[in-house]
Amino acid sequence: MATPFVYVGTWTLKEGKEKDVRKWLAEHTDFVETNEPRMIAFHMYFDEDGKSCSVVQVHPDSRSMEFHMELLAKHMAGAMEYIDSIVTEQYFGPMSDELSKTLAEWETPEVTVIKRPDHVAGFTRSAVR
Repeated sequence: MATPFVYVGTWTLKEGKEKDVRKWLAEHTDFVETNEPRMIAFHMYFDEDGKSCSVVQVHPDSRSMEFHMELLAKHMAGAMEYIDSIVTEQYFGPMSDELSKTLAEWETPEVTVIKRPDHVAGFTRSAVR
């Protein structure tokens, strides 16, 4: 089995947009579920105050993340209406050169980037027994 590629990103939200962003994230999640059949998991989490959001994505490989980024380029224009700043970008698993180049375009000095390419051990269950 190929090593999965996991992404965890955290953003702060613009003041006063907390309720609107929930609707947008639900629509965005539906879009991802419909258009990315290889995505294993896609989840959004708010902090207790509703001022920041984290997304957790589990892909079968980095090629799936590349496809996700291509799709986002067409669909994320509205996101900046809600996102104030990107706080962290975390990548787990081996990354292709192409994906590395694409992600570098999104990185800024203000964003903490963590890369853990060396998958040591683990497993993925597709369903609970």
